[in-house]
Amino acid sequence: MIEKSGLVQELLVLQQQYEGRQKKLEKWKAEFDRLSQETEQFMFSFHEKYEQTTIDEEFTNELKEKLENRLEGIRLSDKSVSRLIRRLNPEKEIETATSEFILAEKIGEQINKNRKVVSETEEVVSGSASDLQNQADVEMKAEENHLESSEVDEHNKQEHDIQNQPIEDVSIEKEAEVKEETENPTYSESEAALLKEAIGSNQNVLQEVNEKIEAAEKRFVTFMEKGVAPIIDGLYSGSNYANDLLVELEQQNHEQFSKVKEWLTIYPRLMKEVEGLFNEFHVDLYTPQPQDTFDEYKHEPIGVVEDEELEDEQIKEVVRYGLIYQKELFNQSHFLIRPAQVIVVKNKSKDLVEENRGNVE
Repeated sequence: MIEKSGLVQELLVLQQQYEGRQKKLEKWKAEFDRLSQETEQFMFSFHEKYEQTTIDEEFTNELKEKLENRLEGIRLSDKSVSRLIRRLNPEKEIETATSEFILAEKIGEQINKNRKVVSETEEVVSGSASDLQNQADVEMKAEENHLESSEVDEHNKQEHDIQNQPIEDVSIEKEAEVKEETENPTYSESEAALLKEAIGSNQNVLQEVNEKIEAAEKRFVTFMEKGVAPIIDGLYSGSNYANDLLVELEQQNHEQFSKVKEWLTIYPRLMKEVEGLFNEFHVDLYTPQPQDTFDEYKHEPIGVVEDEELEDEQIKEVVRYGLIYQKELFNQSHFLIRPAQVIVVKNKSKDLVEENRGNVE
């Protein structure tokens, strides 16, 4: 018999892997359904807060102009928000595998069915041989009776010869049949071939499911990075300008400082809306702090500056948030959707400064 335990084990391992990956694909389908609902709620809330933001006539003309510039920037963010659901494209469902996975139970049923068919076929053949043998016995008995009535002595002689007939030829023939059946287990080979065919088919299905999961993960990352993130980037940039305006008004001891400060709270309120959507789907904003050491994995340098108060490779300024997905993605326990953009300190060496100073003299 062909050893099949290894094939059966491989089939069961594939089935376990398939069931796990299929569950993950179903979770992504449910996650996108929920993402669609949460995005629509986010769009409504964000737009509502934007519409409620107006510029009071009590502001001076100079402040009105500056605040109108801030409001225009927020309007662009609101416009990006209004396009989010189209970017998500919820009508396009998460694809599933088109081929059917062959379960181990189904293969077992097929093997048992094949065995039953073979067993029944053997019984029919055996029964037919038995019937033929019975018919031959009847005919032989009739002939013997005839011989007994006509030639008793001849019959006795024939009976004596039959009893002493050697059985060597019959035994050799039966032994050859058994040997042939043992050495040529064609049924076992067919059974093994059935298992191997199922394993090959299931490997292809598992690969297809893995590709569908990867496509869903890429779609999720693209939506967060290209759809949602630019909204908070615009707000973050606008809030930096707003802070500069507050510093300027505070230094001037401007009488409308408090009123402007209250108006500019629109930035943290809208940013909180975006962060709420991120947090709902386990995406964290990553913001390194000035003086942190540059990390080529988490940070993207977009410029260098000199600052003698800081060391080389320290961060001078954060230009854009990074994004980290805090659950498994692309077979990683945590996935960096995008690095934070930073400006890094790079000071000239003291020896080079002294050398340049000497050349000037």
